[in-house]
Amino acid sequence: MRSVARCAALIAILPLLACTSFEQRVVAVENRQAAIEQQIAEIQTGIMETQARLARIQANIDTALDPLRTQNADRGEDLRAMRREVTALEQQIDEFGARIARLDEAMASGGGGGGSVTAAGPAMPPARGQRSVDDGRAAPPPDDVEQALYSGAYNDYLRDNYELCIQGFEEYLRLYPASARAPNSRYWIGICHGKQGRPAQARRAFQQLIADYPTSSMVADAMFNDALILREMGRVDDAAATFARLIQAYPNRDAALLACGQLEDLGAELPESCGS
Repeated sequence: MRSVARCAALIAILPLLACTSFEQRVVAVENRQAAIEQQIAEIQTGIMETQARLARIQANIDTALDPLRTQNADRGEDLRAMRREVTALEQQIDEFGARIARLDEAMASGGGGGGSVTAAGPAMPPARGQRSVDDGRAAPPPDDVEQALYSGAYNDYLRDNYELCIQGFEEYLRLYPASARAPNSRYWIGICHGKQGRPAQARRAFQQLIADYPTSSMVADAMFNDALILREMGRVDDAAATFARLIQAYPNRDAALLACGQLEDLGAELPESCGS
């Protein structure tokens, strides 16, 4: 009702097209988000089915292990074949996790619609001597160890192993602080702390992302989540101020559109860009 009333009040001074354009952009964001979330849901279904199959095979191995120790070489080969299948299935799960990671990164960075939304502050030079991963220079491709460490930590997130996820991404940041995935790693650390009911640690992770990687596309996501936590903590004025800074610094980001909706829900004054 507030949106309708506001549009009606602004007809005298703003073109009706302004409200329509904003709503169309929000719908476009929501449509892109729904499409990526559908892809993630399908991949997660594949993971669950593969994990169920893996569990059945592992149960068969446990049942067959003792008798196989006393039986002939053919049965021993059966066991080895089962173990090879388990290894192949585990690799398939890791591949699923990597695919979800790419989708989630695209969604979080705004390229795919902003499923894991956040926001950002004004651009600043890289902190503590670290070069920004978004400074225009091509980043080297991740090696196998780096890929395995990142995928392993993200798979722990998918399995709700949040403490292991935090440990994995902390280790990744220790070894690869200038990697193209470093801002994402810090982001998921914040998300995992939030999942564990630790808002202070979550905010610290998001703020550290902003400080260490100020030109990263993930800064916007970090600001948005920081503001959401402030709102959940009852610090409504601080949350509104953070949403407003996000909109001012990144008016064209999907996170800014969603921040406009948050401000409207809080009954705060909307910046001019929210109506454009």
